[in-house]
Parts: sequence; structure tokens; C-alpha cells
Amino acid sequence: MRFFGIVLAGALSVAATQAWAAAPQTRVAQGVLLGTREHGVDVFRGIPFAAPPVGKLRWQPPAPPRSWAGLRRATKFGPICPQNVHSGFAASLPQSENCLTVNVWTKRLHPSVLRPVMVWIYGGGFVEGGSSLPYYDGSELAQRGVLVVSFNYRLGWLGFFDDPDLAHKGVATGNYGLMDQIAALKWVRKNIAAFGGDPSKVTIFGESAGGMSVNDLMTSPMARGLFIRAISESGLGLVPLPSAQAAEQAARAFLAREHIKGNGPKALAAMRRLPVRAIVADLEGKPFDETPAPMIDGTILREQPVVAFARGDIAHAAYMAGSNSDEASLLTATGLTTAAVLSRTGPSLPQLRALYVQHGIEGNGALADALFDDRVFAAGAQGLALYAAQHREPAFVYYFAYVPQMLRPHVHGVGHGYEVPFVFGNHGYAGRYPKFAAKLQRGTTAQDRAVRRMVQRYWTNFAKTGNPNGRLLPDWPATKPGQEVTLVIRTRSHAVRNFHGRRMASAFTAFTAQTHLPIPH
Repeated sequence: MRFFGIVLAGALSVAATQAWAAAPQTRVAQGVLLGTREHGVDVFRGIPFAAPPVGKLRWQPPAPPRSWAGLRRATKFGPICPQNVHSGFAASLPQSENCLTVNVWTKRLHPSVLRPVMVWIYGGGFVEGGSSLPYYDGSELAQRGVLVVSFNYRLGWLGFFDDPDLAHKGVATGNYGLMDQIAALKWVRKNIAAFGGDPSKVTIFGESAGGMSVNDLMTSPMARGLFIRAISESGLGLVPLPSAQAAEQAARAFLAREHIKGNGPKALAAMRRLPVRAIVADLEGKPFDETPAPMIDGTILREQPVVAFARGDIAHAAYMAGSNSDEASLLTATGLTTAAVLSRTGPSLPQLRALYVQHGIEGNGALADALFDDRVFAAGAQGLALYAAQHREPAFVYYFAYVPQMLRPHVHGVGHGYEVPFVFGNHGYAGRYPKFAAKLQRGTTAQDRAVRRMVQRYWTNFAKTGNPNGRLLPDWPATKPGQEVTLVIRTRSHAVRNFHGRRMASAFTAFTAQTHLPIPH
């Protein structure tokens, strides 16, 4: 028996050694990484791209990551950045201020072949979210000839906090979450070839706050040269960002609630001693309109992104933007009521009623929803794309209106964020529709899968060439001044010229009347 035990132990040791040797390894600037192979894709998780932003590095620009000796396991996601533990994003996921990590999905090809890179930026209103959420799994996209990267960035007060005590001569302050995004992109540029990625062909893509971040990075001088293509999904393109003065007032009000008074080193030290849970708890229950977000800080963001788009002061990058057919599903989270949405239209409300009735939209609730969809999301996507096209950047616009077959009796449109499962695949799909999880867990239909394949091909084609079109796909022309085109994604997808034209025109007119910017056309 002892002999057989020795033999068995030896066999297990050999098997473990072989498994270790078969696992993917690669060397980045900090050291050697050991990943995993899953469904034909090599996956590396939880790689630090910056030093932990803790202690004196809290509310500082991201510092360079530390190196390590020997082999580092990159088999588990790092913790997500601190946020509301009661949110749908954070449930059951570990949290820590030491959260600045990156993940990579790559399919092995010949060593001389470098693949285009798609870098994902998650949404969550800049107060929630994380790269380890199951529906952001990059495996399916990696199977389509691209390398996928995701990462965490600081959120809430830890990510967007403008206070005079933090200011240092020549050092950016306030937009720490955006600085994290830029640091992650710099890490990609420096290290992604080690995974088989082409650092000269980087596409950034994101949804909601991630889509807003894409728009911000398009305009930030600090992000120049880090990407050549950009996809903004539901990126609220026309919504203005707070000024540095407004952000500072909000930060001071937060400190007053935490009983921190005065200025100088003592106040700063007290700020950095605040417990993480106290910082996060201050935002619990607040609508997104009252929470920290990117601001015009003069360094990372020098002006409103829409102004920069209008002037053409943007990255030289192909640009894709779009929205969903029921973005108004987000209304509750914004704290806006039907009455509040309608009151913002002012004296033009009767004319708007008449216009929208022509589209079959009647009643206050339906009108408020449609106005929110158009003015906050669809017009933003169309407007920024047209501004980019005016300055000779390739630009493409979509409108996502495909509802999964099993859900058609229950929902009337595609809610905010519900295009994401069609971009990444079915990972955690049921979690996006908790009320209908049981139905979705039975599987998707052939039609659902066909739309998913189509969307993934459009997105990856764009990452490869700057043009989403490809063989056997419905034609998607670029939008241009005077030739506005939107790809409407439904059961039968097709390009539509001047989509929702009069509705978009009313949204642009309302916007430009406040900003004095030229109407994009």
C-alpha cells in the first residue's frame, strides 16, 4: 500500500507539473505572469497596472506598478474598486482600494501575428461597476480575432474628487478615475505585444459611464496616441460635465458631512484617514445626478467634450456611437420624474407633443420617455458622430432595438445597457434581466444568436479596420454631413437615412440654443 501511495503521489506531482507547464505564460515589464487556458482562449486576470492608490496615494494620480520576482499567478480577478455593497454591480464581489488591475483575453496565433486590441471601459454612473462582472467576459470576442482587455478604475469620491488641498503644481487633480483609464491604456501600449496584441491598433469601447469615458478620452490631450478607434455605447454625448468650481463645492460639502474643516496638511491627512466605507456610504441612495463624475479640470479635460468635438480638437480616431430604444429605463436611477423631464422643455412643450404624436407617442409618460431617449442619448450619439465626420474622422451611428424573443411579451424596448450581452455574448445574460432570469436561463433562440453574431462581427470588424462592414452583413454606411445614416439593429437590421430626423433636429436645436454651438449637420 505504501508503494502504491508513493506511485500515486508521484503521478499527481507529474500531472500538476505538466498542467503548470501547459498554462500560458508571458513576460510583461513587471515580471512573468502565469494565466489559464479556457475554451481555447488564454486568460490573464488581476494584473496590476498601477500601484495601489492607498495611504498617501489616495487621491493622487496613479503611480507606476511594482515589479515582482519569480512567477506571478494571474488566474483570478482583482477586487473591484470600493462602491455601494447593495448595488447590483457589487453583489458578492470583493472590494478594495487596491483595485487597479487589468485583465487580458487572447487566442494563440503564430508569434509573428499581432491582433487588434479592444479595451473595455465599464459603466455604472462612475460610482459602480467593475471589470470582473460576468457579462464582460472577453472570450467570445477573442475568438473573433481580436485581443480583449478590461480594467478597473476608481469610482465615486475616490475617483472624482476636486479639492484645493490635493492640488500640486504641475500635477492633475480631481479626475483620478480618468487618470486610471489613461494609465491602463499606457500599460496596454507598453505590454500588450507580450500577449500577441498590436499596440498600434487599440480600440477603446465602453457603455454608459464607459461610453462617456470614451468621449472624454477622445478629447483629452493626455490620451493622445493611446488608441486609434473608439466606440461609445449610450455615452450621453450632449450632457455637460461639471466645472472644477462646481466639483470643488461638492467635495467641500462632502468633507463638511465628514466633519473635516479647514485647509492644509492636517485636513489632507484627515481626509486620507477616512474609512473607505464612510466615503462610499456618503453616496448611497443618491441619484446619479448628485454623484461625483468627470469634471473640467483644465488638464485631463480642458473643455466640455461636446465643445472639443465641435471644434475638431479630438483624437485622430474612427468613431462609432449609438443608443438603445428604451434608454428611459434609466430614468429612475437619475431621480428624474415625468414632470421634471417635461418641465425642462419649457414653452416648446405643445409643439413637441404635436411632433411626437406623429410618431405614435401620446401621453405624458410616453412623451417623457421618448424625450429622454432622444435628447440624452440618441441625439448625443448622432451629434458627436456628425461633429467627428465634419472633421474627416470616419463615423458610424447605430440604434439598438432588438429585444430577445423570450422577452418580447414583457418589455417594449431595449433597456439601458442591454446591448452589452450582444457585444460580449451570453455571459451573465440573465443577470441583466433579473425579473426574467428564469426564462433566459433556458437559453436563447436562433434569432437571438444570429443578432449576437452580427453585432460581434460589426464591433470586431471596426476594431480591425476602422469600418464595421464585412461579408454577409447588412450594409452600414458612414454618417457624413448632409448624409446622416443610422444602422437600426432589429430582427432585420438596415441603414436608415435621417433617422428620427425631426425629433433629432428638435433635440439639437434645444441643445445648441443653450450652448451656442453650431448644429451638427
